[in-house]
Order: sequence, then structure tokens, then C-alpha cells
Amino acid sequence: MFDRSNSLSGDTKTGRLKRKNLVLATAFAFILMCGSAAEAAKRGAGSSIAGEIARDGVLIAYDNGTVKDTRTGLMWASKDNGESITWSKAKKYCKNYRAGGYDDWRMPTQDELATLYNPGVTNTTPPTGGCKGGYHITNLIKITCCCIWSWDGMTEVETVFHFDLGPKGWSRQSLSYHPRALPVRDDR
Repeated sequence: MFDRSNSLSGDTKTGRLKRKNLVLATAFAFILMCGSAAEAAKRGAGSSIAGEIARDGVLIAYDNGTVKDTRTGLMWASKDNGESITWSKAKKYCKNYRAGGYDDWRMPTQDELATLYNPGVTNTTPPTGGCKGGYHITNLIKITCCCIWSWDGMTEVETVFHFDLGPKGWSRQSLSYHPRALPVRDDR
């Protein structure tokens, strides 16, 4: 004979309790899934999980074109824009950048770029556009010239960070040779 006490469809007190627990468990799972999806959307996360491809100290390179700095919580593009660019076009390039499925990229500050400067390292990426090479930045980030545009986030004062020399420099926004764009986002 069929034992209804182990059945979800039974009309016994145990069956009703099991149905109630199943409904509660399903509702709880649904809430967890919605919460995870909402958090992913809030972060601007892409549709796929990025895989780690390399490490260099506190930096982790991922296969989605990003490099995470575990010390600062910043996420960097894994390469610059590849050619000379004016400050205003660099700012727009950073804002419109979409690597890793994120949509909150921006132009970095001088202080943020300084966290990447390492005089004990020489990047091996081949320079382009008349640049000389020898930049002091991890090989996980490919820069094709010495200078990266920066912005303080408030004023329209344009600066470049020199990865060959280290200190910041001031340049006209219309400058169109050498400086590159390197997008960053806060991933804390």
C-alpha cells in the first residue's frame, strides 16, 4: 500500500508541512537569485565570469580585458587606446569604454596612475607613434607610449602621467601627440 506520509500530495499533516516547506524553500531560492542578479546589475557586471590569466604582485589580469588592483580596489583596462589622442577625446574614450561588460569606466586621476608606477619594472610592450619605450608599469597593462592623460574629476585641467619619468606633467588639451587614454573604474 502507498504511504501518504512521505508524499507531498498527501492530505496528512506531514504532507501539508512538506508542501509548505517546499514552497518556502522555492521562495527563498527565488529571492536569493533575484538579489544576486540585482547586485550584478548594480555593479555593471558582464554576462560572463572573468577568468584569471596572470598575476603581478597585487595586480590580477583577467581574460575580459581588465586588470584588478587588489590593494586599491581599482580595475584598469588591460591596454591603452593604442594611439595619440587629445585630452577631450581621451576623456570620452574612457567614459565609453566597455571592457568586461562594465559601463562605469572613467579617466584616471594622477594619484591613481601613480599606484601603477614602478621604477623597478620596465614594460615590454612595443611603443608606437614615435614613442621610445621603457615605461615603468607592469606588463599586465599594455601602454604604447610614455604618457597617460589624467583628470581630477572636477576641473577641466588636463594633466599627463609620465610612466618613463614618474612625475605629472601639464599639457594643452589640444595636444595630439604621445598621450594615451587608459580607462579605470572603482571596483571596491
